Amino acid sequence: MWMHRLLRLAYGLLYNQLAWSYDWVSWVVSAGQWRSWQRAVLPYLRGRRVLEIAHGTGNLLLDLVSLGFEPVGLDLSPAMGRLASRKLRRRLSALRLPVPLLRARVEALPFAGETFPSLLSTFPADFFIQPQVIAEYFRVLQAGGVLVCVPAAQITSLAPFDRWATWLFRVTGQGAGAWFAPVVERYAAAGFQARQEQVRLPRSLVTVIVAEKPARRG
Repeated sequence: MWMHRLLRLAYGLLYNQLAWSYDWVSWVVSAGQWRSWQRAVLPYLRGRRVLEIAHGTGNLLLDLVSLGFEPVGLDLSPAMGRLASRKLRRRLSALRLPVPLLRARVEALPFAGETFPSLLSTFPADFFIQPQVIAEYFRVLQAGGVLVCVPAAQITSLAPFDRWATWLFRVTGQGAGAWFAPVVERYAAAGFQARQEQVRLPRSLVTVIVAEKPARRG
């Protein structure tokens, strides 16, 4: 219990006061694979408009723009909002492609119903399985749309640095899968067609949750 509280405190600091270190920390604990793990969601997306939930420092938003998507970012952390905004302005200023960033709670998404064909989230907290949050995702997702999430990844390489990163990943709780174990059942109960997939990369195995909102008939 004390370890859980300590980790929650550490995550709170990392996502707020220490947000400037987030990219570096995620690189270290993943042995340099964090960005590849994030990108595992990309093949599952549909349509052009994509809402990224808990956008962090904005790296995946840059990927989405480069692939021709029209992303919108949402995050509760003002520190992450500032970091992402600066990164997007610096990288996209020449393209004049504004990416809307909103600060809001996932329990009350500030969008009309059926706004997005795709929602995505990578390494979210356990809010991802809360019933009110799942209901909000269903509400703003278009019929036939998809929600894609990477909740966890497992380093499979036995190289020395990768083995050390595996230990660190486990210690920090990032490799733990207990919280998302009931995710498929909860999303199915809310009306989604949900499944869990495994994406194999050269040095790791990435868990991907795919939850589709059924298309209308007729």
